[in-house]
Amino acid sequence: MKDDWKVLVREAARELQKAGIDEPYAEAEQLWYQVSGTTMTEWLLGRGQITQSLLQKYHAAVSRRVKRVPFHYITGTREFMGLTFHVDPRVLIPRPETEHLVERVLRDASHESLTIVDVGTGSGAIAVSLAHFGSPLWQIIATDVSQEALHVAKENAKKILSHGEIRFVHSDLLSALKGPIDIVVANLPYVADTQAQHLMPELSYEPDLALYASDQGLSIIRRLIEQLPAKLASSGCVYLEIGQGQADAVEKMFQAQGLRVLPRTQDLAGIDRVVAAKKWEPGFEA
Repeated sequence: MKDDWKVLVREAARELQKAGIDEPYAEAEQLWYQVSGTTMTEWLLGRGQITQSLLQKYHAAVSRRVKRVPFHYITGTREFMGLTFHVDPRVLIPRPETEHLVERVLRDASHESLTIVDVGTGSGAIAVSLAHFGSPLWQIIATDVSQEALHVAKENAKKILSHGEIRFVHSDLLSALKGPIDIVVANLPYVADTQAQHLMPELSYEPDLALYASDQGLSIIRRLIEQLPAKLASSGCVYLEIGQGQADAVEKMFQAQGLRVLPRTQDLAGIDRVVAAKKWEPGFEA
């Protein structure tokens, strides 16, 4: 019958609801469209066709979601800055909060020739978005300690970018780069490793390397900041995404390395989400 697909979606939504999914019907519906490779309009107009193959694929997708596999790993895509990125368990799923980081850099950076480094690029969401929306004069470098993550990022850059190039470098933070770097931007792991067992089940499927850090989530951020004086150009800047309540501690790290703290950026919930600093300029008076 014409509306059989709606029955299947409602049944799947009930399963997802029992599994504790927050928006069970919306996810069940979106999984249906993704698996069938069609749109809602096609099904509402009676143009979709239910096949045994489609049923098997849909039930498999719903079963994975019931096990709390992240929705975006099942669909294989994630929207970020209006662009569609491929994601899989090799990389962290880009979060909406990170768009504030990209927007801040796009707003602050001049359109002159700049070297911009995205540290811990993961899926490449930050680097690719900067290359897509930023100045063609920018030289963008993306680093990651994970070769697998770099592979995903390279594929996303190849798929999304029609202009501009990104240089991908296998590196532990900035260690493989010489500088001078005009802008460092990073969304590094900032969740305290002691919190791992208390977080939502979906996070267990994402790479620990991209999520957790010791020292209350600040150890990797601290290592990056310690590398900045030797790597940043004169008047170079750094922009970091951070977790709730970490701004004061990170800004003290900036100051300890002789960097001048810049204004913070808050997310839509009013949380300090982006902290920034500038290399101390000769003759600058606080």
